[in-house]
Amino acid sequence: MNLSMSSKLIVCGVCEYRNINKPSVVWCSECDEGLCKECQEHHAASKVSRDHSCVQISEYQKLPANILEITHNCPKHNEKYQIFCKKHDSPCCRRCVVESHDQCGGLNAIDDVIQNVKSSNAFLEIEQMLVEVSENLQRIRKGRQDNIQSLKENKTKIELEIKETRILINDHLDKLQESLLKELYAAEEKENKKISCLISSIQEKEMEITEYLTNFDKIKQHASDLQTFVAMKHIQQDVSKNEQFIESMLKEDKTNNVTLSFEKENTFENLPTALNKMGTIILDTRSSNTTLIIRKNKQAQIIVPTTHVPTVDDLKLTLRQTIKTIGENITGCSLLPDGRMIFSCYFSGQINVMKTDGSLDFTLHPGSYTSHIHFIEDSQKLVVTSGIEKSITTINMKDRKTEKMIQCGSSVYGIVHKDGQLFYNGYDSGLCVVSLDDESVTHLVNDTLPSNCSIAIWSDQLYYINDDDSVVCCDLQGKLKWKSELKPFLQCAQGIAVDNHGRVYVSGFHSHNVVVISPDGNKHRVLLLEKDGIKNPQALFFDRTNNKLLIANKRYQAFLYDVSNC
Repeated sequence: MNLSMSSKLIVCGVCEYRNINKPSVVWCSECDEGLCKECQEHHAASKVSRDHSCVQISEYQKLPANILEITHNCPKHNEKYQIFCKKHDSPCCRRCVVESHDQCGGLNAIDDVIQNVKSSNAFLEIEQMLVEVSENLQRIRKGRQDNIQSLKENKTKIELEIKETRILINDHLDKLQESLLKELYAAEEKENKKISCLISSIQEKEMEITEYLTNFDKIKQHASDLQTFVAMKHIQQDVSKNEQFIESMLKEDKTNNVTLSFEKENTFENLPTALNKMGTIILDTRSSNTTLIIRKNKQAQIIVPTTHVPTVDDLKLTLRQTIKTIGENITGCSLLPDGRMIFSCYFSGQINVMKTDGSLDFTLHPGSYTSHIHFIEDSQKLVVTSGIEKSITTINMKDRKTEKMIQCGSSVYGIVHKDGQLFYNGYDSGLCVVSLDDESVTHLVNDTLPSNCSIAIWSDQLYYINDDDSVVCCDLQGKLKWKSELKPFLQCAQGIAVDNHGRVYVSGFHSHNVVVISPDGNKHRVLLLEKDGIKNPQALFFDRTNNKLLIANKRYQAFLYDVSNC
């Protein structure tokens, strides 16, 4: 409240006009001034003002400052408000109407407009709105406070689980160590017994030979020739037996040295990486359980519940069909509207169209080294790329004839279509776009992209695979929106596709799996593994009309899945 308003409330307006300084005890909103006790009596008795409503000045001063600043007189003309203009939603004095509102419709006497305003439905409606907003804010605050407490409880629980996991790992490693040590001790003891037994036999033979050597010296000195001759025969036989004993030891590898060594399992090569993480802390954002007041018949005030957007965790795959593919190195695949399947074979340069039962329908021969394919449903044309030929070929699927070939000046692999433009993986030329009208080429992303990799499009976003196996999302002008790094879960990414909810499917050639990424790139989930038949998967295609996912391995097999949400 400004200084003049404060002074106006404190000093009696009538007395102040007569240059008398008296404190006001009541406030008359009609007169828009304070009154002292004597002036209040005259005010109440006067015919002009006896119907005016007055309020104690102490109570009136409790009103908010912005309310106190609202006066009954026009600040421009210093005349009392008489008219209310609905068009401009403002009170007007007589002169305001003449100057600014004479052409306005919906001018009403302000007394009629404000009559019984405090008991009006509009006043009660606003009051109820304030109460409901206050209660909703309290509910939301309570919900957030409860969330803080639940986060604390989650942290404590997970901390305990992490410690328990560490104990389990330690116990498991202790058991492995104990088992290996037992095996080590048993192996050493077994070999020791075998060697000790052999040593005993050798010692016995050594004693025999030593005795023969002693006797031999005595024979040489004291025995007769006959005795020596006969003794030589016996000694020679015994020596031969010992030589045979030595030969048998050599033949049976009993003299080989036995060593103990330790060879780690191949799975332990990745043990340091595996032990870098025990698990992943997941932040899962879900709808709040806080119930808010919804005002009926007030569209602007209704709080609409948020529609649940399916996440990567909601996704469910159901195997519909396993297809036996033809040829080696299947790099591209697609589904036609009638359910037939298309597979491009890089080495043979063929494109095989398969019936819905998996049998061959017909084969196209667009040229050598066909890389990737894309079917344009509106024009019934099949777009075929050739990485080595550096070209794009369009085939009319109605008569199966080649219409034209576009030379791009760089290798061409994954390709998609939108609004008369073909976006493609240009390998060392990066992510490019070529116009079907004038065949002009524009470079969107200049980074070198890996060969044999697909690209995908959804809405106004492009998706491609970088040379470090990261998955990148950008707009149609090549501006980066997000980048998802999925090592070591995804190795040598090849195929990429997007469903109706913006979830991105990527195949890992060396990791033998298929991974799905959330629309914002922050979360992923491994969908399929080698045990599901995924072996060197190269091509992916998502049919958004029928919610089907087609996955093709490099050779032999492809899989058709129904995609649904839990």
